[in-house]
Amino acid sequence: MNHKIAILSDIHGNVTALEAVIVDAKAQEVSEYWLLGDIFLPGPGAHDLISLLNDLPITASVRGNWDDCVLEALDGQYGLEDPQEVQLLRMTQYLMERMDPETIDWLRSLPLLEKKEVDGLRFSLSHNLPNKNYGGDLSVGNNTDKFDQLLDEETDVAVYGHVHKQLLRYGSQGQQIINPGTIGMPYFDWEALKNHRAQYAVIEVEDGELINILFRKVAYDYEAELELAKSKGLPFIEMYEELRRDDNYRGHNLELLTSLIEKHGYVEDVKEYFDFL
Repeated sequence: MNHKIAILSDIHGNVTALEAVIVDAKAQEVSEYWLLGDIFLPGPGAHDLISLLNDLPITASVRGNWDDCVLEALDGQYGLEDPQEVQLLRMTQYLMERMDPETIDWLRSLPLLEKKEVDGLRFSLSHNLPNKNYGGDLSVGNNTDKFDQLLDEETDVAVYGHVHKQLLRYGSQGQQIINPGTIGMPYFDWEALKNHRAQYAVIEVEDGELINILFRKVAYDYEAELELAKSKGLPFIEMYEELRRDDNYRGHNLELLTSLIEKHGYVEDVKEYFDFL
């Protein structure tokens, strides 16, 4: 039997990119989809993004670190002293004003690790490490011993996301490791390779054999995505504009975050919305 599986990761709220990827995946005649987390934020996608995903035959999903950030914000784990926490509070507020509470229940239910078997071929799916969905353990330039953390004796192929770069390599014992890249937030270290395309991967399994691994980069109208974000009143729109046009997201720039928080009065917004502040 032939299986074509589209691996989607790191959408980060980019609805326009996801729409383009779905059109491309259908053209590739995929039969199912695996979702590797970081579904929301910093892009504007909320209920509209979930509607797109709900129309797909998704047979496996795991939880990413940005997904956990949304849950932590809702659970009162953030305060007003750290600009990054204020940013996540304000963006979670934005998300919740445009999304059904049932989606949060679904988000909470997602595991960090899921195992799949396709005609006897054994897959391990995680956002980052099997027990840790954040951090730089699996950056693409790391040594093989770091990537061996994805593998055990019951895994033939490990699939992960998080680092926003397409990758194909092997563990020290010969198992396959795949990263499909990111749909919503591409990062590039080498200028000549830089582009705005949405990234995903298609794997093909036939009679228990992994016969194809196809990395896709799909063009989409990133200016239309930016206009959509503006029309929906996305917080920190200045940062999203830089992300869409320059593929640069300064989420760790505390000086920039502080200035935008003060400029737009985001502290007052989250105080009014979250009763634990």
